[in-house]
Amino acid sequence: MEASIAETNEKLIALKNVKIVIESQEEDKMQVRVDLSGDETQKVFNKALTDLARSAPPIPGFRREKGGKTTNVPREFLLQILGEDRVTNFVIQEIVTSTMADYVKKENLKVKENKINTTQKAEELKKVFVPGDEFGFNAVLELEKPEAESENETETETETEPEPEPEPETSS
Repeated sequence: MEASIAETNEKLIALKNVKIVIESQEEDKMQVRVDLSGDETQKVFNKALTDLARSAPPIPGFRREKGGKTTNVPREFLLQILGEDRVTNFVIQEIVTSTMADYVKKENLKVKENKINTTQKAEELKKVFVPGDEFGFNAVLELEKPEAESENETETETETEPEPEPEPETSS
């Protein structure tokens, strides 16, 4: 499963009980294991359900409150209308994006194309995800070259800029 961490600043869900362990690290790749507590998975699930309900079309029998807020639709009914698979996929995507974006920001890492891949497929993650239970996944981060190397490259490029040509002599 692939997740983008490019435009996550506004919608990040703050997760507290997240355990991230570096399993292996090479110069351009890093593999990490991420584990969340049951409380955190439930918190993300509830927030995702609320967010999806806001963007869902009006539900027959339930009026929207003033300001466009959704009413208190029973959770099971909401899951049935939105589709449990869709909600679960959305929640897993949120977990992967939020945890990895936060980790990349804290560790000041530069990830190629701001993309992260999990070693498990989306279907595998969906099978093991249960709101309120512990959840974990493995992710691979493809890192860009360290800044020191790229700075040296730009310095040599600027040093080798062609000098302005002398003005041609005009013969009178």
